[in-house]
Amino acid sequence: MSVQYDPKTIQAHAEALYAQARRIVMTFGFFGFIVGASAGGGVGASLSNGGAFALIGGVVGLLVGVSMGRSRAFVLQIQAQMALCNVAIEANTRRAADTAVAASRPVEVAQFSHAG
Repeated sequence: MSVQYDPKTIQAHAEALYAQARRIVMTFGFFGFIVGASAGGGVGASLSNGGAFALIGGVVGLLVGVSMGRSRAFVLQIQAQMALCNVAIEANTRRAADTAVAASRPVEVAQFSHAG
């Protein structure tokens, strides 16, 4: 089986990386909220305001989780951009090579026969 270059495959991969980047921010935020709320609830369990501590811990955990998710999402977005950049480089190089080949071809001259 011969593998052929297909820029659509790289485009699909870049789109998948961007989708994963969006999901990772939400996922980290969700789990940050859960961990923060659990930690806050654990700290506040011995106090009368356990719910307030759980809420504050959840919000802090959410902010930390979103921040971590954004940094990981940025890495995925950079990978997607590098893949798209490589596709653009290939397209531009192919176009320039095709132009150079076309320019180097000799101009066909019509041949006339002289009678006489």
